[in-house]
Amino acid sequence: MTTSVLASKTSGVGRPDHAPSGLGGLGLAAVLVSYGLQVLNFFVVTVALGSLESDLHATPSVLELVVAGFGVAYASTVVLGGRLGDNFGRRRVLRIGLVWFGAASVWCALAPSVGLLVAGRVVQGLGASLVAPQVLSTIQARTEGASRARAMAWFGAMAGISTCVAFIVGGVLVTADPAGLGWRAAFWLDVLIVAAALLAVRWVPESRAERPQRVDTVGTGLLSLSVALVILPLTEGRAAGWPWWTWAMLAACGPVVGAFGWWEASMERRGRDALVPPGLVRTRSMVTGLTMSAIFFTVFGGFMFVFALAAGVAAGMDPLGIGWTLTPFAVTFLAASLIGSRAAQRDPVRLMQRGAVVAAVALAALALVLHATWPGFSSWQLTPPLLLLGVGQGMLVVPLYGTILGGVPAHHAGMGGGILITTTQMALGLGSALVGTLFLQLGGATGGPVPVEVVLAGSVVLVLVTGAVAGRLRPRAP
Repeated sequence: MTTSVLASKTSGVGRPDHAPSGLGGLGLAAVLVSYGLQVLNFFVVTVALGSLESDLHATPSVLELVVAGFGVAYASTVVLGGRLGDNFGRRRVLRIGLVWFGAASVWCALAPSVGLLVAGRVVQGLGASLVAPQVLSTIQARTEGASRARAMAWFGAMAGISTCVAFIVGGVLVTADPAGLGWRAAFWLDVLIVAAALLAVRWVPESRAERPQRVDTVGTGLLSLSVALVILPLTEGRAAGWPWWTWAMLAACGPVVGAFGWWEASMERRGRDALVPPGLVRTRSMVTGLTMSAIFFTVFGGFMFVFALAAGVAAGMDPLGIGWTLTPFAVTFLAASLIGSRAAQRDPVRLMQRGAVVAAVALAALALVLHATWPGFSSWQLTPPLLLLGVGQGMLVVPLYGTILGGVPAHHAGMGGGILITTTQMALGLGSALVGTLFLQLGGATGGPVPVEVVLAGSVVLVLVTGAVAGRLRPRAP
């Protein structure tokens, strides 16, 4: 019996909470655009940092805050955003989050100083935390069977698609400098996408948990502090030269995480509504799936950072060129996600394991191409391994999302989505920070191809580990 079949038999999973309506094509498009907005926003702003630095005279550490302020606020409150959607209605909270995000985008676009811009980015992150978990929870609550598999395929593909679109659109915006807006055009783009998503939200059916749960304020505070203690020093440390406070924050993270775990376990023992119930997180699918997610997105975050830096510095590509270079990856990622959605229903574990092998081969091939062509590699030379990488990652990611959320009861759909997004966000930050530090320490893009080859070799190993861990998702024999 496959994981998807097991999921359909668990209590309440895949069934509407209060209404019979499913998630139609327009509704799915609305939630996917809402999710893609968060990914696109992150990378478009990253592309625009050069323009922002020259316009506002920002230091590298402050530029890191522009990125980290969004990431910390987003990752630390997204589980709470999922709980609010479960309690008060996912479409309602999605709409509120979009309005919030749009207003924060206007704030950022008009910010006269870098300090106000950082503050606006924090507010943007809070809005994103209301939007993102409603996407997964709505798919979970309003689809089942083949329609759920297709929806999860599109969701998995949105990350790759939005990343590539961000580089292309960001490159065009930076190059064209419309109306002299410079970096501000990136935030006005957010406003336009928010407006389109709000118009389409009317086609998203409402859903909520049958029993509203109280907000765990202590747990929310401890989780937010834990995320900040990880993401801030990792994103700021490299630019600031790793001062003492970065190490102090990392050292304090362990005790705070321990306190969070103790509090949540205490809440569950007393029959209270824990923010992250330990019983939910301890399920086999969640433990294994979140482990795989953490490993995979650490690899993905590190790969994207190193690829963008190497392509820009070594090969002289501008952001638009990087975006076009990554387009083959996005195309095959989408194709493999959609085609693989049927195979994911039959045997998701085998599909993930095969995807891990394909991705590992693609990363090894990419290392060989870069070794042979460094530093004058071109987009067409990288196209074959990137096409293959998109296939492998599409085969791996789509069943991973479905497997993690398949064992989550419908009334915890928002919470499960929030936990997954928090894990993903922290892994992406960890990957870009740790892998980026290793890459730069070894000589970075200004030296030979060795630093890139070391990173890609490590990525091959970790991707294969991800595939090996997937075997634990197979149902145990009776």
